[in-house]
Amino acid sequence: MKVVKRRNRQMTMERILRAMGEVMAERGTEKAGINAVAERAGVNKVLIYRYFGGWNGLLEAYVHRGFFLSMFNDKFLDSVPDNLAPEARSKAWSEYTIQFMREFRSRKSSQELIRWEMSNGETELARRLADFRDQSYKTMVSKLAPYSAFDPIAITSLMVAAVTHLVLTSNQRDHIGDIDLRSDAGWERLETAIRRIYSSLNIALERENAKTA
Repeated sequence: MKVVKRRNRQMTMERILRAMGEVMAERGTEKAGINAVAERAGVNKVLIYRYFGGWNGLLEAYVHRGFFLSMFNDKFLDSVPDNLAPEARSKAWSEYTIQFMREFRSRKSSQELIRWEMSNGETELARRLADFRDQSYKTMVSKLAPYSAFDPIAITSLMVAAVTHLVLTSNQRDHIGDIDLRSDAGWERLETAIRRIYSSLNIALERENAKTA
């Protein structure tokens, strides 16, 4: 009986978290509240307080349980073999950035959560959520970056920040430069640019590595 209760509780928690994502995607994080989430999930709001302790606990659980992008990072890393050669790691690093961009584009709730963090970055909750996500990026870099001596965290931070800005901008503007942000062709151009950046970066890193060898 206890096993059934735990399973039912887990299923209810998952339903609440998915409902939260839907509400954030539709209304934005600032306008998403426990009442709206409870209504969408079809549960009494008392359950949300019991399971998550309130809004902050709900938001943190949403990120920690992979409903943001951390689970995407984990799944991507699981698909990459261990002990990759530097050239293979560089390609995987490039593909990670492209897949990250595709995933972020498809997740309106994640976009809204980033907007919320940007407006509430001084709060303890926003810092905890950012720290959790940053740790996920560090884990990814430690496995994919071809040369650890050349500050891959800084490189990844720049690329992730650029992708984040592009995706958020696409909700406000049709174009950036002459790139159509409302068309598949426009995003394909950006994906090609990412591959070229990483390919050029890998050549530069290999040359630098050869000098220090």
